[in-house]
Amino acid sequence: MARPPRVVRVVVRWRAGPTWTSGAVDEQPGWDEHAAFIDDLVERGLMVMGGPFSDNSGSLMLFEGVGVEELRALLNEDPFVQNGVFVVDDVREWTVFVDTLG
Repeated sequence: MARPPRVVRVVVRWRAGPTWTSGAVDEQPGWDEHAAFIDDLVERGLMVMGGPFSDNSGSLMLFEGVGVEELRALLNEDPFVQNGVFVVDDVREWTVFVDTLG
């Protein structure tokens, strides 16, 4: 039995930065600029999914078609990183064995 192809994606875990205010992610300073940045990543096919944790302590994002180092550089351009709302906590490759969403 042949194994299905394994896909390598990149997972990014964010945490609240020093300028995070109380409330939801879309209530943070610079939300509109951050949302436009994320929309561009989606349109380019790099970001697969993402969203905040339910306790508003940070966020998780899933990317494909980009390497870890290239993605780290790209994430530094995110307005939320530049204004201190988000801090990149972890960026790592993830080999997906099971994907029932695709």
